[in-house]
Amino acid sequence: MTLFPFFEDIENKTFLVIGGGRVAKGKIKRLKQFTDNIKIIASGSDIDGYIQKAFEPSDLDIADYVIGASDDRNLNQEISILCQSRGIPVNIVDDPELCTFIFPSLIKRGDLTIGICTGGKSPAMSQYIRKEIDSILPDDIESIIDEMSSFREQLKKEVPNQKDRAEILKNKLAELMK
Repeated sequence: MTLFPFFEDIENKTFLVIGGGRVAKGKIKRLKQFTDNIKIIASGSDIDGYIQKAFEPSDLDIADYVIGASDDRNLNQEISILCQSRGIPVNIVDDPELCTFIFPSLIKRGDLTIGICTGGKSPAMSQYIRKEIDSILPDDIESIIDEMSSFREQLKKEVPNQKDRAEILKNKLAELMK
C-alpha cells in the first residue's frame, strides 16, 4: 500500500463505526478530536450512543467514511468490499490490505495536527515517535500558532514579496519557539 498523507475537510461528513469493542473505542476517541458526527453500530457495547443491531449493507447509505472494527474477519472483509464498490473510504482495524485509508498516530493541539505513519508496518513505532514529538512541543503551541497567523496576515498587507515574507515569518517563529 502506497500512502500519501493529506488533510481533508470533514465538516458535515459522517463516520460510521461498525463494532463496539476496545479498538472501536480507540478509533472513536481519536475521531472525536475532529468531529462529533459519528454513528456506531454494534451488536453490544458500552460506548455511549451506539445503535444495537447487526450490520446491514444499507447502513452504509449514511456513511462518508467507514471504520470496520468488528471481531469478525469475514464481516470486516464484507464491509471493505462493499465500501470500495461504493467508493466509500474504509479503514478495517488491524488489516491494512482491506483499507483504503489508515489512521496515523496523531498529535492534536488546537489547529496543530501531526500524523505519524509507518504504512501499517509498526504502529508501536508510530506511537513512540508521536510521544517523542509531543514531548518537545511547547505547552503554549496553540497561542504561538495564533500569533503567527495574525502576524502573517499583517505581513501580507505590508510586505508584497512572498520570499521576503517567508524569511520574516521564519525569524518570527524562531523567536517565539525559544
